[in-house]
Amino acid sequence: MKRRPRDHSRPSFKTTAEQQGERKKLALVLSGGGARAAYQAGALRALIPHIEKNNDNFSIILGSSIGAINGLILAACLNRGFEEAVNQLEQLWRIRTFRNTFSGTPTQAFMRAIKISIWQYMSPGPKPTSSAIFDPTPLMKQVDQVLTEHGGLSPEKRHPLLETVGVMTTIEGAERKPLLFLSSTEDRDKQFLDGASFEVCQVPTLTAKHGFASAALPSVLPPVELDTDQGVIRLVDGGISQNVPVDPAVRLGAERVIIVDISGRSWWLDHYGEPHDTRPTWEVPAGLQTFCMRPPDTFKLKNQVPFGPILKSSVAQSTRKFIEAVGPTWPVFKLLKSKMGEALAYEVMSYVALDRDYLIALMELGYSETRRMLTNKAEIDFKKNEDFKELADL
Repeated sequence: MKRRPRDHSRPSFKTTAEQQGERKKLALVLSGGGARAAYQAGALRALIPHIEKNNDNFSIILGSSIGAINGLILAACLNRGFEEAVNQLEQLWRIRTFRNTFSGTPTQAFMRAIKISIWQYMSPGPKPTSSAIFDPTPLMKQVDQVLTEHGGLSPEKRHPLLETVGVMTTIEGAERKPLLFLSSTEDRDKQFLDGASFEVCQVPTLTAKHGFASAALPSVLPPVELDTDQGVIRLVDGGISQNVPVDPAVRLGAERVIIVDISGRSWWLDHYGEPHDTRPTWEVPAGLQTFCMRPPDTFKLKNQVPFGPILKSSVAQSTRKFIEAVGPTWPVFKLLKSKMGEALAYEVMSYVALDRDYLIALMELGYSETRRMLTNKAEIDFKKNEDFKELADL
């Protein structure tokens, strides 16, 4: 992806209170969304001028599913600057292919994909299973290498102003339960969990394995077992519990939150004419006594266009390129195409496709759409300030 010239004329995320010297904690929340996470790298690239110009720092970084892995890389690399952290993230996504991301032979994965696609066709949703199409060991090793090269994620090795790093996971069992792994510079009073829909496991440091526990979407990636104070527990995708963990960020003290949501949920709900508060039946329901907290200052970034057409334009001109992009999941594409039509089948494949042109296009889109949203925010903030001045004059 080409480097864009910096633009220091854009707005900051500072509130009026901050401009008066009261610094408020800033959190970054990254959602899940599979390969679409390359968009997050581009969106974060667009934020560099604002973070650096205002000498701002993230106090909290939380992620769910693939957003957890992106969050761990950013958190580890922040000690060399936000731009270097984004560089590392872009580099990870720029070189992704099925061959350097997953282990095993394509034939083995292909046979598993056929079996699982038929199973999913009969009964959609991430059902409990030990079977998975992919083994992400090569990618896990690469992520661990990046974390190690940048000092790891223990509090004493991280950027001094990065207080908390966390990943949302789901305990797999007779009843699924949300669990947030947390590495923090301070012990948290249990009061911060009052009314929370999740439990917390505080650990001295986080590793790639914690990130892949958050990204272990049943049937696609294998569940991960971790040894905790509760014993050995089996974990699957954090998106089943909270795909956009804003509530934990606020409970941890964030008053400003930047969200990069690549789930595409609102697009799918709009497509099927469903309300935006609709939840799939397979998601872990919140308890009756729980409630979610929201920050006073939120800046939400999400893709404004579907990704399916981008994938199609990147790979459809060559059958070989298409098969290499979707790998062993192409039987799933065939089933979805016959059931949902080509356009929606491509949209589903946008979550799993690994193709250089496609991933770079997502980074470019993340960059350009974020720049545009920042411009719109600047215009809105300017108008608010002008209106306030007019009221003050009256």
